[in-house]
Amino acid sequence: MRTMLFEAALTAALISIAVAQDNRLPEASLDREVNLQARVAIPGKSPHRAPGPPSYCKPCLFYAGDFDSNASDANGLANEFDLVVSTGAAVYTPFIVPKGKTWTITGLFTNNVLSAGVLDPATSPYEIRKGIPATGGGGGKLVCHGTKKSTAIQTGIIRGYPFLIWAVSVRGIKGCTLKSGKYWMSVIPYCTNSNDDVCINSYRSFLSNDDGAMAHRFGPLEPANDSFLNSTYFGANWDPTSKWQSSVRFSIGVEGTSTRK
Repeated sequence: MRTMLFEAALTAALISIAVAQDNRLPEASLDREVNLQARVAIPGKSPHRAPGPPSYCKPCLFYAGDFDSNASDANGLANEFDLVVSTGAAVYTPFIVPKGKTWTITGLFTNNVLSAGVLDPATSPYEIRKGIPATGGGGGKLVCHGTKKSTAIQTGIIRGYPFLIWAVSVRGIKGCTLKSGKYWMSVIPYCTNSNDDVCINSYRSFLSNDDGAMAHRFGPLEPANDSFLNSTYFGANWDPTSKWQSSVRFSIGVEGTSTRK
């Protein structure tokens, strides 16, 4: 019953977005796309940070933390390839492989605010890069990349709004071994099937931030203010995400195994 109510609410929200987009261009930032209102923090209330990684990060090497609906700057940034943002948008988010460790990557995921929990086709491209300049303008060096079957796992909601958070995950990655250092990753949801009513009904996807409590954070802390947006559609040439919104960190995860040098 609850799922049916959410689906009905999502349909209503999609209709309102579709109507709005008849008169204006799509926005890259979630708060501007759906008029997401800033939350007011309650004095004296310290957010509880749930221990351990989420169950869908397994075996988990790194998880940046959950989207926090109660954060004053809860938001998301375009991370999608669909019939609206037809040339795509990708957010590249950093993670750290600790000194003295080597990570063998088997899976990656991004937590996205999806207008519907559908991937069509159910494949997603993934990339891991290193050496992206601090000022942007270039994508550094491509270390691992490919396209894998993807799944969407419901992980949360935006309280007060009819939108759900979905982990868009690719697994079965092979041949991706990372030495210690800083890397950036992306996983992009696709909905490009022009015969799928969901895709043609103003489908949008935004990578959720994790500013706030960062519940279930696991592994090295994600570097702050160090993500990049690359999108011809929005005119972003490896722009620091700070040019687009105030989000400090984004919700992503890395799966695999770790060994010492």
